[in-house]
Amino acid sequence: MRIPGRRRLIAVAVVTSLVMAAGAAAWWQWDGGRQPRVDDAVTTMTTAVTDAVVAAGDNAAVTVSAVVAAAECELGFLRRGRVFTAKADLYTDPGAEESLITTIEQGLTGRYATRRAEAVAGIRALQADVGSVRLSVRRLSPGWLAVTARSGCSAGSVDTGTADAGSPGVAGVTSLLATVGTRPATLTEQRLNCPNGAIVTVSAVSEPIDAGRLATRLATTVPAGARRFAADDANRVAYRDGPTSVVVAASDDGTAVTVQHTTDC
Repeated sequence: MRIPGRRRLIAVAVVTSLVMAAGAAAWWQWDGGRQPRVDDAVTTMTTAVTDAVVAAGDNAAVTVSAVVAAAECELGFLRRGRVFTAKADLYTDPGAEESLITTIEQGLTGRYATRRAEAVAGIRALQADVGSVRLSVRRLSPGWLAVTARSGCSAGSVDTGTADAGSPGVAGVTSLLATVGTRPATLTEQRLNCPNGAIVTVSAVSEPIDAGRLATRLATTVPAGARRFAADDANRVAYRDGPTSVVVAASDDGTAVTVQHTTDC
């Protein structure tokens, strides 16, 4: 006589569990739908980086990078997200960093509420908030500035661009690597839209090679009339020829050469 009662209890427990599981799944889906997504921030991030690069003018050689996940973060209960960054690198003469940051600040005035940090080694980093996105321009090393737009904690993911084999940038980096006796092992392309076109960077990492003495080995490849930027002690060649920027550098371990060819807006 007790068995039917036990069966009813089991049935009630099963139904209750199913209802709770369905409710939890519905809540999880609802909670996920209300979380910020990187898709909603990408345009703001890339626009901020583009505006800073355009404000820099021809005072630096420029490269742009993909939007990437920079760090993990907490989005809420049992849910992880990531902070994403969009980035450009500016190469100018050592000692000209503070002046270049001031030029960028002036170019952003009226569209961004900018502020400057306390000086570190005579350089005051620039910051601006655009909604949940934070833009910064700071010195990484002598002559090298990073322009970074950072999202808030977000869900989602982004794709990395692939290079068009027929683009001028691919031909440019391939030719430069041939000058030092190697060829591309990997090629990528990044594009930031601007009002009058796009900033396009084709990046290559060479096959293994001794990356020493790049300035000497590339001495005859810099076009006449191009503006070359001093590299201080870095094993790097950076120049700007009109709207085209080229940056050639040794990998961290000196066993490969990186080349970035950028066409500005």
